[in-house]
Amino acid sequence: MCLMCIEVAQNRMKISEAKQALKELIMTAERPEDLAHYQELAKMSDEGLKKSAEKYSPKNIKKTNLS
Repeated sequence: MCLMCIEVAQNRMKISEAKQALKELIMTAERPEDLAHYQELAKMSDEGLKKSAEKYSPKNIKKTNLS
């Protein structure tokens, strides 16, 4: 999960802002798996990106006991 997806899911980042951020994330990604994730998101429609990010909304993330 990436921070941008979480921000979009929690409505702290607009889709248009996310699309702009993806350009920079793609250029600066250090790990191949991160680059693949960003490139996949960049190919999505606005609605597709929103649906993908919704997987990371607070209501869809199970809380775990870390202690």
